[in-house]
Amino acid sequence: MCVVVDTSVIVSGLISAKGSPALIISRWIQGEFTLLYSSATLAELEDVLNRTWLTERLAATPNRVPDFLRTVRMMGELVGGYAQVGGVVRDPFDEMFLACALLGRADYLVTVDKDLLVLRQYGQTHIMNPGEFLDKLSGLHGS
Repeated sequence: MCVVVDTSVIVSGLISAKGSPALIISRWIQGEFTLLYSSATLAELEDVLNRTWLTERLAATPNRVPDFLRTVRMMGELVGGYAQVGGVVRDPFDEMFLACALLGRADYLVTVDKDLLVLRQYGQTHIMNPGEFLDKLSGLHGS
């Protein structure tokens, strides 16, 4: 199963070990799904994770950000190419996640972004919030 997880979900999961975002990261690392990323989504993730306000919150584990980004590159699947998704969502900034999902033939896009969630599906990709995705993942893996 191939999944795109948006930046805000990943950041939430790294800030707090509790909650759905952290569980999603954990289940990805355990190999329950393939994390898809593009050069654009990885660049955004790296930019956000290196912002001062966030590095201060993660200061207790100074190597966490570089280690996590290295894990994404090693365990995730880089999606290349170009997909025209302009005009699908209100905020053009969200288009990179739709393009990654489309090019990677993602089964799911996990987000808390209302502009993406309102779509519910884009092509073959089901768009859902972290709780919905965990419910789906638990149903598939019987856990």
